[in-house]
Amino acid sequence: METEVISIRVRRGTIGQLKKAGINPKEYVEDIAWKANAKKVLLELKEIIKTSKPSKAGFAVKSIREDRNEAH
Repeated sequence: METEVISIRVRRGTIGQLKKAGINPKEYVEDIAWKANAKKVLLELKEIIKTSKPSKAGFAVKSIREDRNEAH
């Protein structure tokens, strides 16, 4: 796995406080990045859904029946 280095300055004792609280700074930053990306993707999906036209009435029922018939 490739890694990158970030460097930030925090008040003395902050890292110790995080560790006492059971927080791993590396995992915490990675988790924040993952959540930020997930939020961005969800917002993009919401926009796609907003601009999508709804399916015609009865489409879902018809599709399910076709799938069932093909499976037998």
